[in-house]
Amino acid sequence: MSARFVQLRIAGFKSFADPVSVDILPGLTGIVGPNGCGKSNVVEALRWAMGESSARSLRGGEMDDLIFAGTTSRPARNLAEVTLVLENARGLGPGPFAGQDDLEVSRRAERGSGSDYRLNGKAIRARDVQTLFADLASGARSSAMVSQGRVAMLVGARPEERRTILEEAAGITGLHARRHEAELKLRATETNLTRAEDLRTQLESRLEGLTGQSEQASRYRELSSSLRDAEVSLLALLHARARQQVERAKLAAVQARAALIAAEDASETSVLADYEAEKSLPAIREAAELARTALERQKVAAESVALEEQRAAQAAEAAAERLRQSEADRDAARSRLEDASATLARLEEDMAALQAARASLPDRQAEAEASLTGLQAALQEASERLERLTAEATAARARSEQALAALEAATLRHTRLSEDHAVLKRQIEALQAECPAQEALNEAETSVQQAAATLAACREAADAATQKRSETQVALSIARNAADATKARHIECEKAVATATASLNGLRKDRDALALRKEQTERELVPDTQRSALAQAVTEAEAVRTQAVAALEAAEAERAAASTALVEARGRMQEDNATRASVAGAVQTAESAFRRAEQEAGTFARDLASAEQNAVPDTVLEQVQNVRAEEEKRLADAETALANAEEAATQAAAEAQEADSILGALKAELTRLKAQIEGLSQALGADEDADEAAPVSGQLDIPDGLEVAVATVLAEGLDAPDAAVAPDSPRSWSSLGPLASPRALPVQATSLASLLPAVPPALSRALGQAGLVATVADGDALVSALQAGQSLITRDGAFWRWDGYRIVAGQPSAAAQRLAQRRILKETQLRFDERGSDLPAVEQQAAKAAQARSEATEAVRTARMARATFEGSLGKARAAEAETSRRHAAARARLDAVRPQYERATQALAAARQAVVGAQATQAALPAPEVLRLAHEEARSRDQKATQMEAAARDSRRKADAAFEQARRVQQETETRHGSAESRLATMLPELARLDSELVKGEETVEAARLALAATSDPASAAATLQKAGTTAQEAEQAAVSARAKLDAAGQDVTRLETIHRAMQEKALEIRSRLSATEPRLATLGVELAEAAETLAAAERTCAAAVVDDHISDPVEALRQTITELRLEEQIGREARAALVAEAGALASRESALQDSLSEWTARASAAKEQMAEAQSRFDVVSAEHETLTALPDEARQLRERTAVALAAAEEKFVTANTAREAAETRLKDAQEARRRTEGELATARENLLRSEGKSEQAQAILDQLLAETPEPPTVPVGDLTESAETGLRRKISRLTREREELGPVNLRADIEAQEAERQIEVIRREHGEIEAAIARLRGSIGSLNKEGRERLMAVFTQVDHHFQSLFSRMFGGGRAHLGLVGSDDPLQAGLEIYAQPPGKKLATLSLLSGGEQALTALSLIFAVFRCNPAPICVLDEVDAPLDDANVGRFCALLGDMVNEAGTRFLVVTHHQLTMAHMDRLYGVTMQERGVSRVLSVDLDKAAAMAGERKKEEAHA
Repeated sequence: MSARFVQLRIAGFKSFADPVSVDILPGLTGIVGPNGCGKSNVVEALRWAMGESSARSLRGGEMDDLIFAGTTSRPARNLAEVTLVLENARGLGPGPFAGQDDLEVSRRAERGSGSDYRLNGKAIRARDVQTLFADLASGARSSAMVSQGRVAMLVGARPEERRTILEEAAGITGLHARRHEAELKLRATETNLTRAEDLRTQLESRLEGLTGQSEQASRYRELSSSLRDAEVSLLALLHARARQQVERAKLAAVQARAALIAAEDASETSVLADYEAEKSLPAIREAAELARTALERQKVAAESVALEEQRAAQAAEAAAERLRQSEADRDAARSRLEDASATLARLEEDMAALQAARASLPDRQAEAEASLTGLQAALQEASERLERLTAEATAARARSEQALAALEAATLRHTRLSEDHAVLKRQIEALQAECPAQEALNEAETSVQQAAATLAACREAADAATQKRSETQVALSIARNAADATKARHIECEKAVATATASLNGLRKDRDALALRKEQTERELVPDTQRSALAQAVTEAEAVRTQAVAALEAAEAERAAASTALVEARGRMQEDNATRASVAGAVQTAESAFRRAEQEAGTFARDLASAEQNAVPDTVLEQVQNVRAEEEKRLADAETALANAEEAATQAAAEAQEADSILGALKAELTRLKAQIEGLSQALGADEDADEAAPVSGQLDIPDGLEVAVATVLAEGLDAPDAAVAPDSPRSWSSLGPLASPRALPVQATSLASLLPAVPPALSRALGQAGLVATVADGDALVSALQAGQSLITRDGAFWRWDGYRIVAGQPSAAAQRLAQRRILKETQLRFDERGSDLPAVEQQAAKAAQARSEATEAVRTARMARATFEGSLGKARAAEAETSRRHAAARARLDAVRPQYERATQALAAARQAVVGAQATQAALPAPEVLRLAHEEARSRDQKATQMEAAARDSRRKADAAFEQARRVQQETETRHGSAESRLATMLPELARLDSELVKGEETVEAARLALAATSDPASAAATLQKAGTTAQEAEQAAVSARAKLDAAGQDVTRLETIHRAMQEKALEIRSRLSATEPRLATLGVELAEAAETLAAAERTCAAAVVDDHISDPVEALRQTITELRLEEQIGREARAALVAEAGALASRESALQDSLSEWTARASAAKEQMAEAQSRFDVVSAEHETLTALPDEARQLRERTAVALAAAEEKFVTANTAREAAETRLKDAQEARRRTEGELATARENLLRSEGKSEQAQAILDQLLAETPEPPTVPVGDLTESAETGLRRKISRLTREREELGPVNLRADIEAQEAERQIEVIRREHGEIEAAIARLRGSIGSLNKEGRERLMAVFTQVDHHFQSLFSRMFGGGRAHLGLVGSDDPLQAGLEIYAQPPGKKLATLSLLSGGEQALTALSLIFAVFRCNPAPICVLDEVDAPLDDANVGRFCALLGDMVNEAGTRFLVVTHHQLTMAHMDRLYGVTMQERGVSRVLSVDLDKAAAMAGERKKEEAHA
């Protein structure tokens, strides 16, 4: 074995708070210590360091549970670390650690952060650690770690689970991990294959989309042409509509001037009506405000009264509730007082009876003592007489019996010796006949030696055949792998040649197609001369068009100027006529308005002065409002305080009531429990006071329902005490311990002792041999199977005893009743103690609640008085504020009404004065009418000439535009064709060069692939080699099978001959031993026979001389009968005296208990009287309070009715005044609305006039802008000029624009992109083939791993089976066993089944053996695995627990052999002293400090040497 485990260091792991070290030295190392001290924690630390990932398998819920959690004297740790030191581990470490001899594997866990691994101080993966230990045939879950229950798990495991120990022995546990990694890589490669296929599908879809992009370009051009035509039509429509709007705007301006004059007259009428309505409104409003103030005051009063009524009702209801609670408290106190009085009377009666009994007790004790003394004297006299007679009779009878016994003994001895002498003589003759001859023994030994030689030769031949088979299997595997690799390389090369050839052909095809398209594109180029001629034609057409545009613009400008002049002349003339008429009317209107404005201004000035004189200052109102706000705040604070106080009082009352209820209920319950305890104690005391000691059955904790069964089983012994406690008791139970060989109860019966939580030792036999059955039918069926001393019982008391005695269920049983009473008494006492401990806290809580209730009630009364005071103050403040507010509002309303009227009148007067002056000035400034008429005629003549010139210029412009558009269109089409051809040619030339380069590379790739194909090995030769290796392997397999058969036959012959030879030797040895022991015995028997004859004759003579007197026997028997009667009477007297003594003690105890009860109940009666008085006083106080508060709701209701009458009257007055105010306001509103409407109509008319004039100017400006920005359309729209026509054209333009935008950009590089997509698809196809080849290689690797695993597993299975058979026979001292693979033909999937045949039994599976046999068989399998693949370390955690001393000796001897054979270092956790004796050293795990484990070590060899030296020194001394 290469690697060695040398040391285990633990720090902070579980109970190891301090760092400890365990040296793993060669040989057997024992770990001992008491239960719970942390021995198994050492084993679990080793498993955790080896990579155990499940905290549950380490007896924890999570990884943090493995860190030291602290004790009462030590804090918890945050780190746990376990380090395992290995030596001679070169080549075992992962990666960079492979060359190091010493390895330190450590695992550290930090609380809340998980754990990590380190190898020689550097972090590594957990998988690397697990693989490292798996390669060493160890690990956290390997068969080398036999923890507690591992043997039982191996016994109870399924065959598939047992296969893991074979895998560990074969060393393929790491192989499984590597195969799993290969499978993960295979799945990842398959995923990459799927992704490549998806990408190829996407590229093919994109390639299909590129073909339709050329069609989009043509559609784009069509839409652009249609869009230009629609835009021209829209421009013509806009020009025509602009001219139409100019004419309509001029007509609308004339109509707006007429509407303005009518609106001015209506506005003047509405102003007069508004003034009259506004003048009468202030007085009506003042009356309505006074009524509203009175109504508000009554509402506030009504709300206060309603709130007070609600509070009175709540207070009355609370008082009623307190009255009911007080009455209930008084009744409860009265009930407690009555209970206490009744209990005191009963206790006094009991005390009187007890004192009477104690008074008569001395006389009865004296009488019993005198009777007992007389009986003892008579008994002493009779005993002395009996002794004398008995001595005489005994001497005579002894002499006669001695003679008869001597005669009988001599006769029997003589007869026995005669028979023995004859039998022994016959046995010697038979043994001499049966003893084998020496010649037969020599012949058998020769046969055995020959068979052994044949077996050795067959074994050598079998080993050689097996070796050859293994070599041929390896060669076959190598040849198969070589053939597969050669075939795969050949196929890959062929695929590479085909792929390269196909790629080269594709490149050539693409290059030819691209060259053809290049030639076609070059032919589409337009010559430069043709393009220059087209450009010249466009330039000339544009010059002609420019001249026509200039001429048209000049004509349009002239026409526009003439039209403008004509319109202006016509407008000035019309405006002059209208202005003259309007100015004359305006002068007249302004003069009349000036007169009315003077009158209004004087009237409003007088009203304003009067209103300012009667106004109330704002400071006075603010002072009154501040006073009212302060009173409201004080009242709100008082109400809040009252609400809080009432809420606190309600809560305090509820809490006090609840505390009183809890206290009363607790006291009542304590009283009930105390009475129940006393009653049960008295009932049980009457039955148990006769015994001085408590019955042993009182120690039983009997579950509910088993009282009858236990009482029936114990019967008369139910009240008997323990003999160790009361040795002088007439009836008692003695602790005899368990039976030496207890007999099992029937299967359907459950031991009564197992159903009880704890059974006293004195009752263990009685209850252990009593079985509980479910029904009477089960008992009748099982009674015949009972052994001596056993019985059956049901829960309802049916009883069967082994000797046939039976009790029918349902019989009255005082014992069962006593058991039930004891249980109830114990439960009641526990409940009484628990509730009694709560009484002081509840009383204190009730007192606090009562005090809090009183304080809360006083706070409510104080808050109510404060609120009443603040309500009176607030009423006065509100009345003052209402009066001041009324006066201030009336004055403010008057000012607000008069001031705007005065301001408007002043403004109207100034406006009227200015209007008069302006109208007179305007009338004087008007021009003469004749001048305007001449200017209008000249403008009309100029407009006609300009219109004719514009029509001619527009016709020239239309022709020039048509010629220009035709030339430009031809040029654009030519340039577009030429540019498209140049673009395509520019993209084709680089692509053509790239294809030429790739074509050269493709030819090189094809040539390289063909060379690689020629260089690969021939698959046919590899197949021939594989076939030859297969033939050789088959021949080796047949030879190995044949050699194995011969070896088995030779082994059977050797076994048979050895058995025969051994049997003959044993038989001869046995017979010779028996003969050597029998022949001296025959001579001795002859001498003894002669002596026996002489003794017989002498005994006959002595017996004849012996005579017995029979007259002595009769008086002795009569005297014995008398003594027996006297002893019985004495026993009765002693029992009576003991009963009187016990009664005296019981009476004393009872008297003391009654005295205590009387004192307690006297105190309770006093307390109950005080509580009754207190409750009555509380009831009287609450009754008086209830009578006072009950009258408050009626008073509040009467006040509410009076307030309601006053509120109704105030509401009626307010409705009348408010109706008048609303009517006046409606009139004013209508007048104002009419004024606003007329003013709005006037403003609207003015705005309409301005808007009409603006629209006219705007329409003209739009037309001018259109003419300036856009040329005159070549066509004139015909038909519809409405907005719908414009909307239709705009929709058409939008639709065409949208359709063109929906096409998106036109892709001119569609061909290049398509070629790129095809090239990527080809690359993906090539990579697809490479991935498939990689998948095939991975699958081949997985298959090779599976094949290697099967071969190694089968080889190890054979070795493990061989060692298992040998170890099984050694562990059992005979028998046979073997292993088998079941469940599957594949060894990697099959299960491991164990077949065993212990000596003297038939062959069976492991699950059918007994517990000890299963443990020995499992240990045999574990050590068989060790012999095949020994691990550097083996941990055995209390595996010797189920073994007896003999098997422990075999087990320890086997461990010693394993150490010598494989050098395995064993860590053995044990409690067995014999196992400890075989250890080379011991580590003791202690827990001197609770919760903290420590390790102490002892080297047994050194200890033994030191002990020997000490003995020598003592001997010399």
